[in-house]
Amino acid sequence: MVRFVKDQPDAYVYSSFGSRIFIGGLLISLLYFIIGIGTYLYAQEIMTLYTKRFGGGSDLSGIPVIGDLVNAIVFISALFLPLTGGTMLVSHFILKRTYKKLEQLDVDSKRALMLIVLSRIPILGCSVVTFVPIVLVVEAAMNGGMPGSVIGFYQTSYMTLFFSLFGIGTFLVLISPIVQLYRRTENRSLIFAGLLTFTSCSTIIYMANGQWDMSIFNLTSREFTSSFGTVMFLCGICIFTSFWIVSRNAKSILRYQKLHFTMRLGE
Repeated sequence: MVRFVKDQPDAYVYSSFGSRIFIGGLLISLLYFIIGIGTYLYAQEIMTLYTKRFGGGSDLSGIPVIGDLVNAIVFISALFLPLTGGTMLVSHFILKRTYKKLEQLDVDSKRALMLIVLSRIPILGCSVVTFVPIVLVVEAAMNGGMPGSVIGFYQTSYMTLFFSLFGIGTFLVLISPIVQLYRRTENRSLIFAGLLTFTSCSTIIYMANGQWDMSIFNLTSREFTSSFGTVMFLCGICIFTSFWIVSRNAKSILRYQKLHFTMRLGE
């Protein structure tokens, strides 16, 4: 037993790490699947949710352009912001706590923790670019004006900025367990996991600067809902596969150690 502890004392630590990482990947991938299906099947219903709930004669929904903007913000809050919120929750309550637990057990995880901290900047930026301009809209509406520059921002730049920030923040979150484990095992399959992570996040950024570069008033178009749903589904598969590879590699440390210990006993 002395040999077992001396050979790889962190084997059980990384086995627990693998279990937590698998759960985190499963939750994030399920979130992508749900958002993708919801956008593809219920985009029109969600876009008109505010109008149906409060009626066309409400103070905001009855105002030209402003009413459409409110409906679009409700759509974004129901489908896009859960992506950022869910990713941040998983990164904080599962990934960050896992890395801190490794630190308590004298396993260096400072780089992974730094990636989690850095990821909060672009992810929180998604909420900032969504809601801060609304303050200007409300102020202008109360004064009887029309904030043309803000409306133009939502029509021309918002989708590109939002999903570019989201792609960057998500990449920092998803790459953190790979960085943590690769320093320990240097297994080549982790490079493939990193490639899957890069592919999913770069696809989101690419689409944000291409096909998704549209007005938020057109988010119910069949062109957007089909492409968005497809990308979310494919990204969910990539994320789950990536985290599964990380989990399997982390657990293999303990399996190898048990086999190694059995062979040493037989010598």
